[in-house]
Amino acid sequence: MTETDPPMARPTVAPDSAGLDPEGPDYSGPDYTGMVRRRSKRWQPLRHALEYGLARAMLALTALIPVPLAQRCGRWTGALGYRLARDHRAVMRYQLAMALPERCAGAGGAAERERIVRACFGHLGMTLWEALALPRIRREAGRWVLLENAQALRAAHGRGRGVIVLTGHMGNWELLSAVFERLRIPAQAMVRTMVNRRIHALMQRRRTSAFLGLIERGSPASPRQMLSSLKRGEALIFAIDQDIEGQGVFVDFFGIPAHTPRVAAALALKHDVPVVTAFGVRRPDGTHLFRFEPLSLPPRAGNDADATLACTQVFSRAIEAAVRTHPEQWAWHHRRWKRRPPGGAKPHG
Repeated sequence: MTETDPPMARPTVAPDSAGLDPEGPDYSGPDYTGMVRRRSKRWQPLRHALEYGLARAMLALTALIPVPLAQRCGRWTGALGYRLARDHRAVMRYQLAMALPERCAGAGGAAERERIVRACFGHLGMTLWEALALPRIRREAGRWVLLENAQALRAAHGRGRGVIVLTGHMGNWELLSAVFERLRIPAQAMVRTMVNRRIHALMQRRRTSAFLGLIERGSPASPRQMLSSLKRGEALIFAIDQDIEGQGVFVDFFGIPAHTPRVAAALALKHDVPVVTAFGVRRPDGTHLFRFEPLSLPPRAGNDADATLACTQVFSRAIEAAVRTHPEQWAWHHRRWKRRPPGGAKPHG
């Protein structure tokens, strides 16, 4: 921990657990107080202009350099971020201690926690530079993007009812554009609008390809676009591992209630759409392995709300399993548990 770091917030249960017990009488949920500084909106236009200028410069550079050099630049960017991004460091450490207490809590887990935090910064830096280099990676997709058990997705897609592809901010999720170009399966990905609209527009152009379109979450047209995509038999990609605005339910994620989007489960149940997971992993040689697995939905019981809740819990467990396998490749800087259940409700499952 550097001298400029704020003190880590203490969990609400016994110090040696370094986590939260949702079943305990004192459970009140994670507390991020003091970890994230509020940015003044007064300087937001200038900050956004500088961010956009930097993104344009990085974009120009990625067009000139090979992918391995872009990845090296990403590692350097991640190392710099580790030193400068105090807020993200604090959130990462706090959430790792909560979610993986057996590895990252207490004095004995401090070294492992810090290893994961450093590695995560490096991974996110490379993810950024690879996202900017997407056109080149798509052209060389056979070299950089490897597929395992793709027949699971092809079989689900072949049923003709569309397919819901469940993923998360794991590995380099931005490379799904190259994945579906390799598979030659048309897909639509649900995306969130970035605060910096100019960077959002820039990234939308990089993400879109002949086989991947984008649907903006929460837009008035998004319900119709999702249904139209499934009617056309396309793959509909959802990353439901972040607490975002919109309709959601609280389910268990690493033993802590997490507000999770419900639309993927609702669509799968209502329209009898098969679900396939797709998680990518960065490999030491710079390539990315994406593995596909069919996901069985739980037996339907109760009303639609109960069924959607149970299905969302199954989705959440699949994402958690992937994160546990490679924790350094997940977006721990996002405050996953920032919203709490109303009235201290317990998580499903």
